[in-house]
Amino acid sequence: MKAVGVGAALTVVGGAGGAAASDDSAGNRIAQMNQETAETGSVYTVQTLIGPPTNPERPADFFYQPTGLSVDVGDVVQFVFVAPDHNVVHYHPAFGMRRRGPTGVSAFSSPLLGWRPDSIPGDQVEPPAEPGAEGGGEEGGNGDGPTATPGGDGEATATPAENGAATGTETPAGDGESAGEGPVPDSWLVAFETPGVYDLLCSPHETFGMAMRVVVGEETDAAFETEDPEALPEPRAGPVGLARVTLTDPALQPENIVEQGQVPWGSLEAIQSAGGSTATPSGE
Repeated sequence: MKAVGVGAALTVVGGAGGAAASDDSAGNRIAQMNQETAETGSVYTVQTLIGPPTNPERPADFFYQPTGLSVDVGDVVQFVFVAPDHNVVHYHPAFGMRRRGPTGVSAFSSPLLGWRPDSIPGDQVEPPAEPGAEGGGEEGGNGDGPTATPGGDGEATATPAENGAATGTETPAGDGESAGEGPVPDSWLVAFETPGVYDLLCSPHETFGMAMRVVVGEETDAAFETEDPEALPEPRAGPVGLARVTLTDPALQPENIVEQGQVPWGSLEAIQSAGGSTATPSGE
């Protein structure tokens, strides 16, 4: 598996300058974003969003959209930070957590990301509104919006990466903005090259339930608990707070994710039972 970062100036994740850092022991590669981000496979977009609360234990719903995603080996997932101040972290012993992914895969984590600095006017005083929102409000809705469209082409089927990969200089796919028309979300990309089940979290909002599952290939057997909250390891080794509810939701069973292709936040049983809205988030 390799992780690739992209920002205003083609940010390098895990290195400096234009050099790539390698971890040959795990077969992972961390490299600079360029015009050939994904030479093989397809690119899928996952957005970070905020919506009205569907649980009294959280001030708002913080979630990845979709929350469950099935991809093929070699496919790239582009995380687009439509709502800022989130990150993408692999549950891994290197971060003091029980591994929730295939063995032999090194830990990976994005930095906290928001908007590309060059998209914010130098004389702006107040924080910019989130794309598609008026004022400084939150992303609305919990819904089933088309946020897992490969490569940002608006279709629900995979697009070859050479046609859909972001370049690092254009507006990231799926954010509904064009360059120069408002804050442009940062993007962070991960190419999954090892089949299996991966659980990911947002470290600032894990306790509010912001976690997701990516199933790579046809391998749906996980070496960790995916359906019984009572069998999860205790926090801090296991998922914390409402992330335990998210990751054991029946909708996120690996077999269901593969069958459905993608599972939106609004499809989770916990959200439906809470009467949460499934309206498409604003700006979609």
